[in-house]
Amino acid sequence: MSKIKLIASDLDGTLLLNFAKNCNPELFPIVEELTRKGIYFVPASGRQYVNLQKLFAPVKDDIMYLCENGALVMHSDQVLVKKQFEDSLALDICHTVMDHPDCEIVISGERTSYLIPKSKDFVTHVRDVAGNHVTVIDAPERIEEPIIKVSYFTQPEKQEKATAEFREKYPDDRCIIVTSGNRWVDFTPLGTSKGAALKEIGERLGIAPDEMAAFGDNENDRAMLEFVGHPYLMEVCNPTMENIVAERCKKVEDTLKQFL
Repeated sequence: MSKIKLIASDLDGTLLLNFAKNCNPELFPIVEELTRKGIYFVPASGRQYVNLQKLFAPVKDDIMYLCENGALVMHSDQVLVKKQFEDSLALDICHTVMDHPDCEIVISGERTSYLIPKSKDFVTHVRDVAGNHVTVIDAPERIEEPIIKVSYFTQPEKQEKATAEFREKYPDDRCIIVTSGNRWVDFTPLGTSKGAALKEIGERLGIAPDEMAAFGDNENDRAMLEFVGHPYLMEVCNPTMENIVAERCKKVEDTLKQFL
């Protein structure tokens, strides 16, 4: 095996098992040791940067963050990679999601989630349960920074129908639509994925795919697992991921110890 120089891991369903809200405390000493050995540890998630910093507070200054499903990469509190929608497309997507009766919308800026809630409970969920920094607005036109991702939240039994409707309006030559759990789906700019973000990181830092490992469980991890030389697919994963050629993993922390 080539010397591993970077390890990326998805969160929900991967590092955070059984709907856990916080990282297992045993993870942080492992990350500290990886850092001492010169190995980058990269949480790779659909979550926002501020949210990830909270989750990884004990090591927050030691790691790189692949956020918003690859639309944003932060290192040492500086932007390393940033994708953004063309303004008119972003606003069109926002209004389409807002008009859908079964969907709540989250619009991602660099350090906040913009909400236009249909229910006050949704604000509570995104801020207090999901842990995002939120900004409540009345229209997407109020946003004064580039939009890097648009997400919708819906009931699991309504996700498939809503997603099919959105895919019909926004084919894959306009944007990327990817599931991120059974209640969240993301619109991201063309060329955005966890795998594309890792490619850019590798080019900037001189790290080859065969010097990278990654852990994931869902469709938003597919590009990442297909890109790295050492992919690990969780034993419990989205059934659509079973065709990924990867080692199987029961617990990320146990596998990480093999790199120490």
